[in-house]
Amino acid sequence: MELKLKIKTVINSKILLQLFIILMISGCSTILPPTFEEQSATYNRTMEQYQINQIFTNIIRASEDRPIAFNDIPSVLGNANTTTTVAPGLNFGADGDLWSGGLFGIIGNNLESATFNPSQMYSEGFTFTQSSMDNATFWNEFMTKIPMKKLVYFRGNNIPEELILKLLIDEFVIEKASGEITVLENDPSKPSYLAFEKLFKFLIKNKLTFGSQENKKGNKVEKEKATLCISDSPKANSQYKFNTNAYCNIQKEAIYNSDKLFIPLRSVKNIFDYLGAVAAVQLWDEPIYVELSSSIDTYKQTRTKKKDTRKNATKLLVVERNSIFEDKFAYTEDLYGNTFIIPAIDAGYSQKVIAFLSELLILTKIPGSTAPQPGVLLQ
Repeated sequence: MELKLKIKTVINSKILLQLFIILMISGCSTILPPTFEEQSATYNRTMEQYQINQIFTNIIRASEDRPIAFNDIPSVLGNANTTTTVAPGLNFGADGDLWSGGLFGIIGNNLESATFNPSQMYSEGFTFTQSSMDNATFWNEFMTKIPMKKLVYFRGNNIPEELILKLLIDEFVIEKASGEITVLENDPSKPSYLAFEKLFKFLIKNKLTFGSQENKKGNKVEKEKATLCISDSPKANSQYKFNTNAYCNIQKEAIYNSDKLFIPLRSVKNIFDYLGAVAAVQLWDEPIYVELSSSIDTYKQTRTKKKDTRKNATKLLVVERNSIFEDKFAYTEDLYGNTFIIPAIDAGYSQKVIAFLSELLILTKIPGSTAPQPGVLLQ
C-alpha cells in the first residue's frame, strides 16, 4: 500500500511539473523580428524626416551666410535579429525513509522547487552610406536659372501659382521709353522690396501666370515658347501698364504703355538664398514677414465662412528660434548652438515650400550628379 502511494505521489508531481512548464511557456510571448513591410516603413519615415531637415538646414545656412551643402544616401542596409532561450530547473529532496536511497531513491524523492528562466535578445538597426553632392555636375545645374518649361509641370500640382511665383521671381525690371531702368528686388531685406510687393500684388490680381508665345519667323510659326504673362488686359484706370509683350492676349480696345517689363527667374540656389533672407528678417527685433494674399486653407479649399484666425495662415515661411517645447515639422541647429524649427501646426505655407524645394532638387539631380544607387537591402 505504501509503495503505491509513493508511486502515485511521484506521478502527480511529474504531471504538475509538466503543467507548470506548459503554462509558463504559453504565458510568455515571443518577440518576433519586424517584417519587411515594418522595416521599409521605418526606413521611409526616417528618410522623409532626413530630407525635410536637410532642406531646412540649408535655408538656415543661407540666412547666416554660411555655405550650402547637400548629402545623398544612395544605399541603406537594414537588419533585425532575435534569440530566445528557455532554461528550466528542478530541485528534488529526500523524504528520509528507506525509499530515499538505492535503486528506488528517485521514486522516493519529493519535488521541492521548479525554476523557469526564459530570456530573449533582440536587435535591429540600419547602416547607410552618405555621399556628398559637392561636385561640378550637381552645382552647375543647381546654380542655373530654372527653365520655364520645367515650371509648367507644377501647374495644378496642388501648389498655388502665387507661391511658385513668389519663390521663382528674382526681381522686376522696368525699362521706360527714355531708357531709364528701375529694378525692384524680391528680397525683404532690400529697400526696393515694398515697391516690389506693390507691383507683385497688382500682377497677381491681374492674373500673372504661365503662358506661351509663338515664335514667328517670316510665314513660319515655330513651337510655342513658355513665358510669364499677364492674363487680364490693362484698363483705362490700371495702376500699371506695360507694352504688349507683357500680356498673354492682345486686345484691340486695350490701352497699352511703352514700358517694358522683364521678369528674371531664379536658380534653385537663388531660391535657398531668398528663403534664407525670409527666415532672417522674421527673426529681427522688429520682424518682417513675407505673406501671400490668401490663407493656406483657401488653397486647400477647406476654408469655411468663418474668418481664418490663425496668426500664420498667410505667411510664406514660419521659422522659430530656440522653441524647444513645440511640436516640430522640421528641426536644425546652427554652429552657435541655436535651434531652429518649423512648427508642426500653424506654419502657413512652410510645408508646401519644403515640398516644392524637394521636387526642384529631384529635377536638379541629373545623371552624374549623385553617387550610384545600388538599391535598398533589408534583411
